[in-house]
Amino acid sequence: MKCPYCNCEMELGHIQSNQEITWFKGLKPHFLNNSEFHEDSVLLSKFKYFSRSSVKAYLCRNCQKVIIDYSDFQSDLTD
Repeated sequence: MKCPYCNCEMELGHIQSNQEITWFKGLKPHFLNNSEFHEDSVLLSKFKYFSRSSVKAYLCRNCQKVIIDYSDFQSDLTD
């Protein structure tokens, strides 16, 4: 994938967490990071009891950007 910022080739990888991975609106992090409690949040990867949550992401080392395509919700490591 080409970086939309600098047009360099991006590397495919994963972002992992011990909790669900959620995008929240606003500039401040939330104490409760569960998407159920926040309007307009976007769940990127569900919480898993026996494995880590994971979402595919593209990394551009040139301009230091990360792009997550959450249209493919099957990016958890156990799926």
